[in-house]
Amino acid sequence: MQRREFLQRLGLGLAGAWAGSRLAWPRTALGGGPELRLALLADAHLPDGHAGSPEAQALARAVAEIRALRPAPDLTLFAGDLAHAGDGPALGLGREILMDLPGTLLLVPGEGDASPDSSGAWGQLFGEAGFLHTYQGLNLLGLYTAWLPTPIGPVFQVGEAQARWLARELPRLDPETPLLILSHAPLDRIFHPWQQWTGDAFRLLPLLGRFNEVLCLHGHVHQAGVRGQGSGVSRAVDHVPFMTGDLGQIAENRLSHQAIPATAWPLPVALQGTPAALCPGQGPQGCGWGLVSHQQGAWHFHPQIWLA
Repeated sequence: MQRREFLQRLGLGLAGAWAGSRLAWPRTALGGGPELRLALLADAHLPDGHAGSPEAQALARAVAEIRALRPAPDLTLFAGDLAHAGDGPALGLGREILMDLPGTLLLVPGEGDASPDSSGAWGQLFGEAGFLHTYQGLNLLGLYTAWLPTPIGPVFQVGEAQARWLARELPRLDPETPLLILSHAPLDRIFHPWQQWTGDAFRLLPLLGRFNEVLCLHGHVHQAGVRGQGSGVSRAVDHVPFMTGDLGQIAENRLSHQAIPATAWPLPVALQGTPAALCPGQGPQGCGWGLVSHQQGAWHFHPQIWLA
């Protein structure tokens, strides 16, 4: 049996019980124009090219469940860490699994996928690390939050080159059109000790403030619904010299953040304790994927969390 067929059958088998009762897209609104539907994936942490690993099985299950949705999603977004340590065979296996998704797939890399300059296997398999597209009345920005060295140690950063690109491209967009930003690391400040933040996200402040509606989707924290801790966490990282500014300065009803659940390695919420063993593959319980829809100027998020 070819590996592709094995992965398809494996994913369908794992997804069978779910698909039998949840084939329909969750109902979020009735009438009022078309609804844009997006499926969300993040943090597969494939360790190698072995299709039988727990991480590969979990990703295949998520893909099979997304394929079972009726109606199918308009797009699928992947928020990084397809691989765990930049392993080329792992990225190749991930691409093979993701090829079974319906429709268009847009991805950004995480620190486990690419070098700081986004070269290597990721570029060969998936192309550029960032993107900017307009799709069905929505602006889609893929942001590469690179894991870069600083005087206080490595920190996720937007970086100089990408900041220049954003300063050139974002002012050209219509501020009335909703903007969705996909990144691996959160642009919100969540928990500094676990590096759940982007050190120079303040660069986006003058660029995003003109938009009426911005949704920031991210991976890395491995759980849905994780939010920044406000002033308490801000105080914990104020000593970092290049952190001057907070995306929270933009009105909350105009900018929101949403974490995407991981398909592997479910961590507890920050500030509630560290797992005894920090290693991938602790799922599938507590892992999963997500759905987001947009209709009548409102976003609706539906985490799909596995209970077993």
